[in-house]
Amino acid sequence: MIGIDKYAYLSKISRLNPKGKLLFSMLPLLICIFSNSFIVSILTIIIMTYATLVWGGISYKVFLKLILIPIGFLFIGSATIMINRFNLGSPLLIGVSLGSYSYGISYDTLMKGLLITLKSLGAVSCMYFFSLNTPMNDFFNLLRKTKLPVLLIELMELMYRFIFIIWEEGEKIYIAKSSRLGYLGFKNQMYSTGELISSLFLRSFRRIDTINAALESRGFDGSLDTLVEEYSPCKWLNIYTVLVCIILIISYIVERLLF
Repeated sequence: MIGIDKYAYLSKISRLNPKGKLLFSMLPLLICIFSNSFIVSILTIIIMTYATLVWGGISYKVFLKLILIPIGFLFIGSATIMINRFNLGSPLLIGVSLGSYSYGISYDTLMKGLLITLKSLGAVSCMYFFSLNTPMNDFFNLLRKTKLPVLLIELMELMYRFIFIIWEEGEKIYIAKSSRLGYLGFKNQMYSTGELISSLFLRSFRRIDTINAALESRGFDGSLDTLVEEYSPCKWLNIYTVLVCIILIISYIVERLLF
């Protein structure tokens, strides 16, 4: 089982209605993105991190490891915004003059880069709350209640299953080659990687063909009908959703009035 999916099933609130969890994550996400506010972004990060760690019971080490993945990309992206070209004599916090221009970081570009970083982290923390506490099967059940085409949802489910198939087959091949010292030395690594890719394609194709035959033998007609899960009520989560949105909106108004 892939990491995030495993944590979603082990979450303490995994059996809550996914609709409530979706609202709790999406509404603050939208407020965070469209408010362009430092305070709102910071509050969103704090609230969603608390909800993920305390309500969901996710280990802080796991959450920190996951949040570090987008942070690296965000810093690289923000650096391209902070570092800019300016006319000579422009006030810079740090910079260097080259030819007719100065290159560096000004107060405005620094604030702009920090705001984008905080907004992005706020959005990521919202998405992590939903993904770390909601199994994919619950998400697909939620999509079935929308007006999305059934075929699209079925394709998403099958693709999700095939990800696990490719993952499992790749892991088996890698372990088999590693146990035979297939990755010892650069030349062996290149050769073994090429064999792994070709073998993975063939074995995955066979597994998928077997699944297709199994579905057809059970009367598959293009629709995967399953029992609807019974979820725990989430009235308390809906109340918290309203409270969080009110707090974020008030924080936005206060920031605009003071600054």
